[in-house]
Amino acid sequence: MFLACLFGACLGEIGEAERLPVSAPAPAGVDAGADAGSGVPVRDAGPGFVDAGPQDPCARLRCGAGAACAAGRCRCVPGYVEDGGACLPGDPGVPALRSEAQVCDAFRRGSVASTPMPFTKTAMACDPGMLARGGLDDALARLNMYRYLAGLAAVADSASDDANAQACALVSAWNPAGPQAHAPPQSATCWTAQGAAGAGSSNIAWGSRSPMDAIDQWMIDWGNETTFGHRRWMLNPPLGPVGFGYYEGGNNYGSAACLGVFGSSGSGPRPSFVAFPPPGFVPVQLASMTWTVQGDVPFQDAGITVTGAANESFAASLYVLQGGYGGSGALRIDRTGWSPAAGQTYRVRITGEGHAPVEYDVKPVSCP
Repeated sequence: MFLACLFGACLGEIGEAERLPVSAPAPAGVDAGADAGSGVPVRDAGPGFVDAGPQDPCARLRCGAGAACAAGRCRCVPGYVEDGGACLPGDPGVPALRSEAQVCDAFRRGSVASTPMPFTKTAMACDPGMLARGGLDDALARLNMYRYLAGLAAVADSASDDANAQACALVSAWNPAGPQAHAPPQSATCWTAQGAAGAGSSNIAWGSRSPMDAIDQWMIDWGNETTFGHRRWMLNPPLGPVGFGYYEGGNNYGSAACLGVFGSSGSGPRPSFVAFPPPGFVPVQLASMTWTVQGDVPFQDAGITVTGAANESFAASLYVLQGGYGGSGALRIDRTGWSPAAGQTYRVRITGEGHAPVEYDVKPVSCP
């Protein structure tokens, strides 16, 4: 029998040379529990042959790393996938089951800009310019990194949504920043119907140093502590498709970026709640952001406890965020007097009237 192994992990039945000997059945009238070398028969409970009962099919099977026996065969446990006969760490699709290496690999992939200077434009007034495909892909990679860590499906863009977002970026760059930017008047500089439509359905950021930087701005959501609406839209489970636009210039902060977030036809997991930082391992840089949890969580008389591995308490409180951004309600978790540290585990438990407790562990790590 052929058995493939890698790094000590073996999948399938063990080879014949490794198989433990199986005892022959005892003769009729002798219980299988007797010592065959003693020659002393043990009277059974009645006439005929009585065996020792069914044997556990896994009792004589040794499984390698990442595998466990089930119904007489070695199978990969959750968090591992079969690869050439071995069980190797795979993406389980659930944040709490991912390995530290998987999380850090995703963080690094989502942090590398392939196109450092992706925007070009002419000297023509109100030219929306062009965001190179590489810059757009960099922004999507950053967005999808956050969604991956939160256990959500990746999103893609569409040409029409990108065009709306680029027109949004143009009008947003040339006019005052703030909530009014989502409904620019026709008197606004570089106004177009397309730009106004894009602004009404987009996250907008000003002063971004790059397309990827805009994604970080929306996740941090500085100045929106009562809503965290930009983050909630980006972590909306069915988000997609999206559009992304980026413009350098203007008369306010030097740049503007728009991300169309009203698409809701995306597929993939739809967990009952989405936390950020998510359950399981998370880069400590991201764990240091404000903590939020959205979706099906307790709201009425909600309370929170955060405890460490040694059951020590970390002071925290809850704030109910405003609005239905991202299609759901949300809570902000305020940490009091402490910051997440790499190598620690923080168990979050949120309770409230009429709702089952929501519990998860946050494990900050240092990603090299």
